Amino acid sequence: MELSEIIYSAISDYGEQRILSDIVQGESPDVIKVIFEHCILNLEKNETVESDTCGAVAEGLLHYLLTVSMIPSQRKTLFQSVEIDIAVPDTRTLTASPQDVIIVSFPKTDNVESIKSQIEKIKKIQPNSNNIWVVLEKDIPVETRVYTLKDTITFANIVNDLISFLSTKKQSKLKIFKI
Repeated sequence: MELSEIIYSAISDYGEQRILSDIVQGESPDVIKVIFEHCILNLEKNETVESDTCGAVAEGLLHYLLTVSMIPSQRKTLFQSVEIDIAVPDTRTLTASPQDVIIVSFPKTDNVESIKSQIEKIKKIQPNSNNIWVVLEKDIPVETRVYTLKDTITFANIVNDLISFLSTKKQSKLKIFKI
């Protein structure tokens, strides 16, 4: 099975309407944890799951959740020669007011130097370290917010944290979040 098939199978098993309902009720950590763990268990049946695979599952799941929640985001883009996995709400806002933008990065490696190098590149476009969120297999000491995919799975809180962040920002556009 392809990775996207595994993710969408887990989403389907959980139920798309239930996902949205749970997110609206502030229960996105439960949704994320159940779906993420379901995907990892399915992958472990066939092979050893590496950190890059965990990161790819997390990224795919977050892309889906941002879409279904109608949280504004820009994905997989190049901005001032820096690769961005996800910008919330977008790179246009990043240019005008970086304090109003979260950059979410999925390094998909456990090499600390490579992760730190990637963060340094992102800091060139997002000077506020608190607005750089890195999703890693395990916690490592870096000067950004880290969401982990193993043990406590702090990644489960990312959607609630994004919603909370966006609720404190001025939106120049009409708010049309489903959540």
